[in-house]
Amino acid sequence: MGESSDSNETSSTSPSVTAKTLKRQTQIANDFSDDTVVKDKSQINFTQGDNPDKFKFYPDNPESHRHKYKWSMKEPSKFYDPCEESRMASMHCLWRNQDDKYACQEFFDAYRECKKDFFAKKKKDRLEGKHGWGFWD
Repeated sequence: MGESSDSNETSSTSPSVTAKTLKRQTQIANDFSDDTVVKDKSQINFTQGDNPDKFKFYPDNPESHRHKYKWSMKEPSKFYDPCEESRMASMHCLWRNQDDKYACQEFFDAYRECKKDFFAKKKKDRLEGKHGWGFWD
C-alpha cells in the first residue's frame, strides 16, 4: 500500500517538474535555434524585415549566443571565426577567379560586415554588463 502512495506522489510531482524542464529546454532551444547557416538558395533572403539597417548580406549569424560560448571556451592560442561561412565564400571566390581580388570584393565586404556585427554584439554585451565572453569578464 505504501508503494501505491509513492507512485501517486511521484506521478503528481513529475508532470510539473517535466513541464518546467520542457519549458526551460524550449527556451534554450529558441536561444540557439538561430545558429544554423541556410545553404539552400531558394530559402535565402538577405533583406528580411522592413528596416534597411537590419539587412545582412552574409549567410552567418554572428549575434547568435552560441558564438559567445564558443569564443569563451576556445584556448588562448586557438582561432575561432564566427563568420566562417563568409570567409569560406571569399576563399572559394578567389579560387574560382584565379586570385582576382577585385572580382571578389563583395564577398570580402560581406565578411568584413559579419565580423563588424560580431564585435559590435560583443561590445554591446560588455557595455550592458552581460558576462561570459572570456577570462576577463
